[in-house]
Amino acid sequence: MGIPKEFRIKNSNEFSSIRNSGLRRVLPHFITQLKFVDSDKQESTQATRLGIIVSRRVGNAVIRNRGKRIFRRLFYKHHLLLPVGSQLIVVLRLGFDRVSFAKLESDFVETCAWYGKKFTQSHKIG
Repeated sequence: MGIPKEFRIKNSNEFSSIRNSGLRRVLPHFITQLKFVDSDKQESTQATRLGIIVSRRVGNAVIRNRGKRIFRRLFYKHHLLLPVGSQLIVVLRLGFDRVSFAKLESDFVETCAWYGKKFTQSHKIG
C-alpha cells in the first residue's frame, strides 16, 4: 500500500537536486536531507514529500524493504512537523535494523523538529 503518490519523490532529477542543495543532518543510523520549497515559487504540489535511499550494503532485500516501510510509516505519522511543501530524503545506514523502532522514531522526530526550527529561523519576518 505505502504512502500516497503526492507524498513521494520518485524522479531521479529531484533526488539529485535535493542531495545537492538540501540541508543535511547525519545521525548514527540514517542521514536526512531536506530542501525547503520557496514560497515565491508556486509548485503543483504543496505536500511535504519523502524519498528513501537504501543501498545493498545495508542488507538483503528483506532488511532494505523493512527499513523503507519503517521510514514511510514514521514520515506519514510525523510529516506535520516538517515545513509545508518541503522535500525530505532519508538515506538508511548500515546497522539501522539493530536499533529499536522507538529509538528510530525519537531520532526522526528530533530531526523533523530541528528542520522546523531551521526553517523558521531562515524565514523570520523582520
